[in-house]
Amino acid sequence: MAPSRFGVFYDFRNPAPWREPWDVRYRKILEQIDWVESTPAFGEVSVSEHHFVDDGYTPSVLALSAAIAARTTRVGVSTNILQLPLHHPLRVAEDALTVDALSAGRFRLGVAVGYRELEFQALGTSTRDRASRMEEALQILRLAFSGEPFRFEGRHWSIPELGVRPGPVRPGGPPIWLGGTAPAALDRAARTADGFMASVNAEVVAFHGACERLGAGRKPASRTAWMVVDEDPERALAALGEHMLYQVNQYIDYGFLKVPPYTDPRRLIQEGFYTFVDAEGALAALAEAGAAGVDEVHFFGMLPGEDVAAATVRLEYLAAKVLPRLASGR
Repeated sequence: MAPSRFGVFYDFRNPAPWREPWDVRYRKILEQIDWVESTPAFGEVSVSEHHFVDDGYTPSVLALSAAIAARTTRVGVSTNILQLPLHHPLRVAEDALTVDALSAGRFRLGVAVGYRELEFQALGTSTRDRASRMEEALQILRLAFSGEPFRFEGRHWSIPELGVRPGPVRPGGPPIWLGGTAPAALDRAARTADGFMASVNAEVVAFHGACERLGAGRKPASRTAWMVVDEDPERALAALGEHMLYQVNQYIDYGFLKVPPYTDPRRLIQEGFYTFVDAEGALAALAEAGAAGVDEVHFFGMLPGEDVAAATVRLEYLAAKVLPRLASGR
């Protein structure tokens, strides 16, 4: 069975080689999100976080989620992801509940532990403490999302009795989804999360295995598709090669990927970073994702620095030629 829900992923990057004025770039992306809202094939908009990156990879996912929630009425809004150990969980709870109220209950909080030491140091903590901070913060979020007064005493945070407002729109507040790749992260997601966010199918398979092993029952899973869907994949590759290299080489620079920088975009395809397909190829790839247990797939709104209008044309092709066929089973 193929995934049944589809979203569009944003990081709001504006890299120097293609940089537009920041307000112009944000306006164009938000206008694309307006189009996503008007397109029934898509049901979710997600935003991802990093800090202190020259290209402006958004550090303010909850602020942007609020902006998106305020200008939409239909699509879900989610963070994919917020690096929870970098933040005070009470501030996350207050902002998340604010977005939940603005969206009338359409918000989902997706979190992970993070990995980039610069971000932890600059924000006053360390990657050494990220696992324990994550565990405590998740407990605090659940208490805050209950809508009832609570107190908490832990290694990292001591919270006197208080209540967090605004109150939750739904009982229990926004769903909390976790991401991660390490076995400990998969187990944590199986134990504590309402759902799981992945980058590849294999992570979803491993997550479902952890749920079964821990007796957690089946939980939903999403993945971000490094998939370019175009009626002419070769033409798309020629147009996007430099943007692909920039995207992957930035993750190498962050320390997430432990490989030398790439210079040939075709190697990125050969080594499995990207898939370039037409409608038929997309249907086959999404069927594989469904077989792996993926319930929801998010596509890039645009690659870093890509012209927004050109990227919207690809999304239009995806929405017209692929996603309706999945919905109809054809």
